[in-house]
Amino acid sequence: MVELLQPFASMLIDVAPIVLVLFGFQALILRQKIPHLKRVIIGFILVWIGLTFFIIGLEKALFPIGKIMAEQLTSLDFIGKNMGWSSYYWVYIFAFTIGFSTTIAEPSLLAVAIKANQVSGGSIKTWSLRIAVAVGLPLAFLLVVIVL
Repeated sequence: MVELLQPFASMLIDVAPIVLVLFGFQALILRQKIPHLKRVIIGFILVWIGLTFFIIGLEKALFPIGKIMAEQLTSLDFIGKNMGWSSYYWVYIFAFTIGFSTTIAEPSLLAVAIKANQVSGGSIKTWSLRIAVAVGLPLAFLLVVIVL
């Protein structure tokens, strides 16, 4: 039980500034009551709980297996004795696919793509924008890794 309390407290600290800015802006700048305040508060609580469990899941499952796979992909047993940058092509493929899949699944990208589609009158397609960003982001990362 104590193992769960720390991530919940940490996530509350992470989410609190966002809540304070939104509520503060609404009260001090717009000077209006928040419509459906009870629903908004429940929504923030659900975001807090959901993000906490998401982070716990990442730390328990995805981060450890990613670390193991990265160690295996870069081991001399796997890549051999040739240590040039091209020997790590599986690492680059792995990094690209992880970057692509996490970007395409990013909720904020989906929200932006939907809004861009609405604002453009449908000329910017939701999937086209998501694919472009999901391909461009890992390509930029790979370029940086290869150059550095």
